[in-house]
Amino acid sequence: LECMSTQVLCYVFPQFDRLFGLKSPQLKREVLQKLVKLGGGWRTTFKNIDICDTFQLAKVYKVRDFYLVWNIDMEKNERRVFQIIRIWDLLPHKHVARTVQRLENMFSMYTDDYLDHCRRVQTDGKLEVPAIWDVEHNIIRYKDCTVDSQEDHDRMDTSCLMENLKVSESFLLMKFYSLSSGVAKHLLTATDGSEIDIPFELTDEEDMIIRFPHTSFILGRSGTGKTTVLSMKLLQIEQMSLIASRGLNADEVGLLGACEKNIITLNNTKEESFVKQVFITVSPKLCSAVKNQICRLKRFVSGDAPDQPSTDMHDIIDDMEQSTEIPDNFCDLPCEHYPLAITYRKFLMMLDGTCQTSFFDIFYGELRSSTERGYSKSRALQTLIELKEVTYEKFAASYWPHFNADLTKKLDASTVFTEIISHIKGGYQASRPSTGKLERSDYVMLSDKRFSSLNSEKRDRIYDIFLDYESMKCTAREFDLSGFVNSLHKSLVLEGYNGDMVDFVYVDEVQDLTMTQIALLKYVCRNFEEGFHFAGDTAQTIASGVDFRFEDIRSLFYTTFLSETEACNQGNKHGKQCHLSDMFQLTQNFRTHSGILRMAQSIIDLLYFFFPSSVDKLNPETGLVYGEPPVLLETGNDKNAIVNIFGENKSKHGNLHGFGAEQVILVRDDATKKQIVDLVGKQALVFTIVECKG
Repeated sequence: LECMSTQVLCYVFPQFDRLFGLKSPQLKREVLQKLVKLGGGWRTTFKNIDICDTFQLAKVYKVRDFYLVWNIDMEKNERRVFQIIRIWDLLPHKHVARTVQRLENMFSMYTDDYLDHCRRVQTDGKLEVPAIWDVEHNIIRYKDCTVDSQEDHDRMDTSCLMENLKVSESFLLMKFYSLSSGVAKHLLTATDGSEIDIPFELTDEEDMIIRFPHTSFILGRSGTGKTTVLSMKLLQIEQMSLIASRGLNADEVGLLGACEKNIITLNNTKEESFVKQVFITVSPKLCSAVKNQICRLKRFVSGDAPDQPSTDMHDIIDDMEQSTEIPDNFCDLPCEHYPLAITYRKFLMMLDGTCQTSFFDIFYGELRSSTERGYSKSRALQTLIELKEVTYEKFAASYWPHFNADLTKKLDASTVFTEIISHIKGGYQASRPSTGKLERSDYVMLSDKRFSSLNSEKRDRIYDIFLDYESMKCTAREFDLSGFVNSLHKSLVLEGYNGDMVDFVYVDEVQDLTMTQIALLKYVCRNFEEGFHFAGDTAQTIASGVDFRFEDIRSLFYTTFLSETEACNQGNKHGKQCHLSDMFQLTQNFRTHSGILRMAQSIIDLLYFFFPSSVDKLNPETGLVYGEPPVLLETGNDKNAIVNIFGENKSKHGNLHGFGAEQVILVRDDATKKQIVDLVGKQALVFTIVECKG
């Protein structure tokens, strides 16, 4: 393996439990040696098995009692387009014909030009070497892959889909892994396929964004790879830091291509031997999943052996509490905490712990913990926070009924709460230390904006409701998240930030945050030009009280982040001029088939028509797997559809019947979730809409 060198880059398929989970170490080595020979240009004309080979692409080579299925494919980087070897599967004889037929179905979706380039043979003596073209040589892979017109060619994969009913198993969406010497060693030392977690091949869209060297704004609907891009970009920076500190070989590590500009930045801007990166998202479940992925990939990059089994979905669901090993401040965090993956609430608690005066000391001084500041807040304080925070549910139940009926006429609680949290207290102007809110005149003037759906008269009444709400909240000794955030702004402006400065910040599901919440990030990271990466989708803005548009965050970033950098550079003729980057859009959906995509796009079109300023207008998503439209179930005679589907006897031990083992029920809120869980037990996963995101 030390001398492993291939003429052609190999990409291996993700079912490692069949390939490198084999019990025989000798068989593992034989398979790997066959892959190395293929990559080195060796070919055989001997046919081990007769296969249907209409497109002259699918190849089958025998390894003992198994058959390796592969073909020549195309790959592209910044400089060139070149041939690669794509390994699809390692199978017993009885499954080969079916797999090859599925490949033939997929090849039928390729353009003739793409097929011709894949079939091109270039030799060096007796060995095949990859054909290479300039990157300007545009080669289109698929005949057509738009949601609206893909039905005909999608049906090429229909029989496959109808057989297993899993989008995740479609060849069209399969993730591949680049085979390097480092990866090969990792595979050979793994004792169980489930322990293998290495970086997979990225699409051209994803790779372009990851290599982009400046601050970026990434838009994409659910399932288009936003979280993947953020986590892989984080791992790329982590890899470069590791290479710089340990002198590792980048090719042997084999994670992602290094961006030269970022390498220079990492080596020159920090004296410390490690880079400080923070990944932030609102959802605890998404945060937990990302943290697990980062830990596993980081172990692979550093060459460490797995020290714990992977966390499955049920573990993530049950882990509702933020891990307590991370201190509640940003002061002198040791390197083992980085890269830091935290929820936004944990970020707020860490900022609060870094300030000289805590927001909660002022509110609840009598309950101030006697433990040393800097460690996780006591469970008593956490419980107090949960009891005293005004969420939308508490606002609607405990505050809304007590407002003057003349003020609430023709207004609903959700709209008013959103206006208070996102605009009156959550717009960036509200974070000014002197006020903590938008003045009445400024708020009423928002009715003149083109995106406003509220006239000045309604805004005037909403502001009166806001004043009553603040008075009632103060009397009840309660607080809301916007008040907490504005208090942090005030403390950080007056006292300054005394914690660690981080190098890179990644924010996923950014649409769940208000402008004042996003603006807090500028205190912990001053790398405005290159260090911020935001991903989200305004069609998924479902956090109560949040009204978000991506244009607002770009405007905020320019007026409050970059403007400070430009002010520092004034008078310095060598100072860098800051530019606001364009927004990137991810359009290929990896999670959903075309039937659901078309239905989702029809709903988005309605949002565009009726609420043109509420949703960022994006290009339609593309999907490569055919699927039927979703089915609407109607039940008569007031029957419960859940009971009809799952039966009345819930399973306590996960013994599943009828509908299958991988069912998910989506519900509106936690109260409904509890009712459904009581009905179905462990026969299905039950998520609220907020929980299922990401």
